[in-house]
Amino acid sequence: MEKFAYQSGIAKGGLSEIERGMKEPRVYTILKVCAGLGISVQEFFDFKEINDFTDNM
Repeated sequence: MEKFAYQSGIAKGGLSEIERGMKEPRVYTILKVCAGLGISVQEFFDFKEINDFTDNM
């Protein structure tokens, strides 16, 4: 987590809160996460299981 926090420019505590569902990330934070992962925002949200996820809500 420390390496990813450095790569994304987000504090470890903030990442931990997001991961545990204590805090919802803002759009800017999602952009920083994508940059840290080396992916686009579209890739971040584009997954095949989205229909399974939304159907179970």
